Amino acid sequence: MDSNQRKSAPDALRGLRRRAEVRALAHAARARGNGAWIVGGAVRDRLLGLPTPEIDVAVAGDAEALAADLERAGLGRAVFLSRGRPGPRVFRVAGKRPLDLAELEGGSIEADLCRRDFTANAVALAVSTGEILDPFGGVADIRRRRLRCVRAENLAEDPLRILRAARLYATLGLVPDAGVLAASRRAAALFETAAPERIGAELSKLLGSPRAAPALGWTAKAGILGAVLGRPMSPSRAAALARSLAVLDDAGVRHMAAPRRRRLRLALLASRLGFSSARARGWLAQRRWAREEARDAALLCELVAASRAIGSRRDAWRWVLEAGPLGSDAAALLARLDTRDRSRARSLRSLLRSPLRTVSVDGEDLLRWLGLESGPRVGELLRSVRLAAALGEVSNRRQARNWLTGQVPVRP
Repeated sequence: MDSNQRKSAPDALRGLRRRAEVRALAHAARARGNGAWIVGGAVRDRLLGLPTPEIDVAVAGDAEALAADLERAGLGRAVFLSRGRPGPRVFRVAGKRPLDLAELEGGSIEADLCRRDFTANAVALAVSTGEILDPFGGVADIRRRRLRCVRAENLAEDPLRILRAARLYATLGLVPDAGVLAASRRAAALFETAAPERIGAELSKLLGSPRAAPALGWTAKAGILGAVLGRPMSPSRAAALARSLAVLDDAGVRHMAAPRRRRLRLALLASRLGFSSARARGWLAQRRWAREEARDAALLCELVAASRAIGSRRDAWRWVLEAGPLGSDAAALLARLDTRDRSRARSLRSLLRSPLRTVSVDGEDLLRWLGLESGPRVGELLRSVRLAAALGEVSNRRQARNWLTGQVPVRP
């Protein structure tokens, strides 16, 4: 490696070496005679001016012993992460700010960096000296917001890296160059070998980003969008689907928290794929999506379908009560799915902003007032009386009891 590839760290990286856990790591590595380099996302994100809560470290030598040294120094508990997985051993020192220590691949830091996916991830910072290793021009690429392959064949070795390129495009604004696209197209046929859990992890980050549509459009160009979604489709269908998702990149969605953006986009994808709520839930389960998020996305699909059957003020209030905390997102999705639904969505949003009139009645009240036994009927009546309160038909417990008595004859 020539001298141009080894240089002093930029100012943006010096703060990493001042962190307590990195100083402890440098001390422990020197004591053992091990080389240790901060690599990957921590270096990249720091150069982009982003926070680095976790640090990945490449270690020349015994990572287990070094992790044990750090545990004894009070940095956190040492945990073996790579059991049952191919590749180098990885240990996490699980403290306030975790360190992941991985043994070098290929026998040297130069060989290790050569095996990585993109030049932006193939920059290393020596923890002891502060020297930066940048054999592939990754620092310049990061500054230019450009994503380049270290070697085209590295994408074929792990085809999930194609989706990672799209994720880095969405989350960091690193735009894949023509070489990444060409290599991705050549490796696209191998993408289906990637585990659904790994695909889901990358897609989750992509869908939670402020702008997702350009990156999803890029996956369509790369030939993997159908495989990412687990739905085989033609290139033209994939391109059309990607274009249709741009409606959830507007300012209203970009300003939402990431979990809301992700939930809305999942529901939009399910709707664009023509899924019912039940099919959406099954599809997301098959893709190993987090259960709660899959449930909420499926419920959004259900609420959108139900909104189109609203024919009266009573129907509208019933929809609001059934929607609960998902109401705002369901209305937002409705407004973006079809221009014909925008007026309906505006009406629902207005209703959602209205004060909700309530009356304090619970299941125990119904059992006592009406002589009922516990069961589904109690839940139905509770929903009915809450709807009556929202409509202003009852405003206190006495009126609620009289209203309920009119619905169900009281048992003697």
